Amino acid sequence: MTAQRLLPIALTVVLQLSALGLAQSLTFGLYGRLSPDSLTPTLEATLPLGAFDLEARLQRDALGLGLGSALEFSALGRLSYGLRASLGFAGWGVEGRIGGTFGPVAASLEAGYSSTLRSQLWVGEEAEGGLKLGFWGRYRLSPRETLGLGLGFKRNLADLASGSGELSYALRQEQTYTFGLGVDDSRLYGIIGWRGELDEAGTLLEATLRAGQYNRLEAALTAPLDEELNNLKLRLTVAYPWAATLGLEAYRFRADASYNGGFSLWLRYMLSFGGHE
Repeated sequence: MTAQRLLPIALTVVLQLSALGLAQSLTFGLYGRLSPDSLTPTLEATLPLGAFDLEARLQRDALGLGLGSALEFSALGRLSYGLRASLGFAGWGVEGRIGGTFGPVAASLEAGYSSTLRSQLWVGEEAEGGLKLGFWGRYRLSPRETLGLGLGFKRNLADLASGSGELSYALRQEQTYTFGLGVDDSRLYGIIGWRGELDEAGTLLEATLRAGQYNRLEAALTAPLDEELNNLKLRLTVAYPWAATLGLEAYRFRADASYNGGFSLWLRYMLSFGGHE
């Protein structure tokens, strides 16, 4: 069966589940890239299965399935975990994650392997394949001070390995200031960040700059639109060597434009049917 036939069949099945009140959410999308030429519809769906959430992702030439859940320990903390597998004409991939918060400690661990570029298994993913490991941790020294640690390891399809690490310190007053140092594949850089509200309506701005031998700016703006908890979300990432993404989200619509050796645009609309959160 071809992928072109699989997409409408899967869409029909998901819509039937939604009509029965079984689906949690359904996201329709259309992704296009200029170089190399590509255009594909995308479909993302979540389905509650008891204590678990089943996730399905479908595009023109790949299908992904994931299963995740969480355990609540009252005031002690929370543990979440999940597993995802993807299969496409270009290859396959698997990835797992586990993370949680316990008192002053928060940590997460991710591991994945793909036999092809991850961007060929799902649009919007990085154009890398092979093994990928990541660890992120945070320790709250006091109500106003937090230490952060991030570690990463990659071995690509050409069997070339690289590593990364970050150490940061965050101080929360009326705003939150973050300072740190990092290394990415032997490239050293400094980290400076700021997070705070811009007005009485609760407009929130968060920005992080990594500068040195590795350069990257990330910024996110969240502004309330109405009293029904609808927000406008803007996201910007700029890196050197030149790459950039710009995202906009409001009223269940989402648009993401990117440049990384070629231009791409991803438009999405989400339908929500309730269920687990």
